[in-house]
Amino acid sequence: MKFVLISPQPIDEEKPSRKFTAKRALTLFLTWSIIILVLSSLIVNTLHINESEEAYKAKVESLLKEAVKVFEAIRGFPLETVTVEVITIEWAKENWGKAYAEPDIANIRREETIYKALFMISESESLYEAKVEWWGMVISAVWMNKIYVVREYFNPSDKFNAMKILIHELTHIMQSNFSVPYTPTFDGEKARAALIEGDARLMEEAYINEIWKKAVKLPFATVKACEAYPEISFYGSEPCALPKSISRLNYFPYEYGLKFVKALYSRGGWETVNQAYLNPPTTTEQIIHPEKYLANETYKETKSPTINEEGWQVLKNERFGEYFIFVMLAEWIPDEEASKAAEGWGGDNFTYYVKGDNYLFTWNITWDSAADASEFFEAFKKMMRKVEAKEEDQNLWGKHGRYLSLIMEGDSTIIISSDDKTLVQNIVAEQAFSAG
Repeated sequence: MKFVLISPQPIDEEKPSRKFTAKRALTLFLTWSIIILVLSSLIVNTLHINESEEAYKAKVESLLKEAVKVFEAIRGFPLETVTVEVITIEWAKENWGKAYAEPDIANIRREETIYKALFMISESESLYEAKVEWWGMVISAVWMNKIYVVREYFNPSDKFNAMKILIHELTHIMQSNFSVPYTPTFDGEKARAALIEGDARLMEEAYINEIWKKAVKLPFATVKACEAYPEISFYGSEPCALPKSISRLNYFPYEYGLKFVKALYSRGGWETVNQAYLNPPTTTEQIIHPEKYLANETYKETKSPTINEEGWQVLKNERFGEYFIFVMLAEWIPDEEASKAAEGWGGDNFTYYVKGDNYLFTWNITWDSAADASEFFEAFKKMMRKVEAKEEDQNLWGKHGRYLSLIMEGDSTIIISSDDKTLVQNIVAEQAFSAG
């Protein structure tokens, strides 16, 4: 599900959800057309599983040749020879899931501690398992400039959806010609991925436009978490195995990226979209609010608070961004409230420390105004009430052996968390003293 231009990570198309939901009523004609497509796909969907490997691959290669012609006609961008490989779910899990997760297990465990300390995943959920499972949801991918399709999911007999998927992946092949730099923060990398995946999804819509002879627009529900691609929801009924917050974070480039690239397309067609690769978005805020990208509004540089405690080693510096804050809050309070509280984000600095087996992190978030800081402050306290953490002191909570405090200073809020309660209290006191 990620497209990586620099590092050799696979780029994938997520396995679609199996539950069809529509955000608004469609026209009667379009609705019946979709029903016919879905019913016909239900009939042929399992047939390709019993085909020989040679016959199956021949069908995929034939479709790919057609998809290349359609892509070049729509985008006006010539593609060199593109090849395809057929893989299985287990192959994807082993070679893209475990093969990348196992060498990175220390970082994954650290990330899991952060998510649990912020109450984004439950104590029983494993981030390692979620990362591996994510690759088990892959339907197709681009890796090392080659398209991979997962046999259990990719059905060449369902031409409409198979062509859409191939058009998506061919967009990633095209994107390898653009030098979009890797960004070393969560926020920046999600923004980069949103441009890449949003472009690929809009190309899917351009293909639909060719089929339906309508203006480029999304004819189905907007994707959300495991309800992605409802128009191809007939691959089964297996529920999403990912924690809700992880699912939301993973699907951000697909859902919000499409809206972002649509905003660019509406300003000047594919030329404007292509130009974005020369000046890529840098924050999830710019993706959520395209007008901020167009106005070149970026993030405020934010420093981590000074820690005077001895023996602590910095292992991670991060910027999480507006969308991460929204997802954190939305685990516990209504989406609308969470969105409003995250909207005033201006910048942030997350710093993670270790000392032996103990952890400490500080998260300094700068807001557009003191009023925005206050709005987040109140939303976070409401979240903590929903979490039912024990309030150890004013704005200091404890649960599952971890402690977390929240400070507000003007247009800034600072979250401090550790498994050492006294340490958190000392740092809070130091921050109050320095502010005074």
